Amino acid sequence: MSQSTIECTEAAGKTVHRLRLIELDNGGQEISLEFTDGTNFSLSIEPSTKRSAYLYRQTLGSPETIRSYDE
Repeated sequence: MSQSTIECTEAAGKTVHRLRLIELDNGGQEISLEFTDGTNFSLSIEPSTKRSAYLYRQTLGSPETIRSYDE
């Protein structure tokens, strides 16, 4: 599984005026930061699905993967 990092260097050192946690209609969540200099930062996390399929042979211990059909 790959990882992705978002680094927001522009927000470093700013003073937070208000922090809000918001539940979105789609089941996701949003974190909203309002800074004292009048700027804002918003992070939304939305639900998603991923398909995963593979053909395997059950063996003692870990299964032996014959073929992976991952996207």
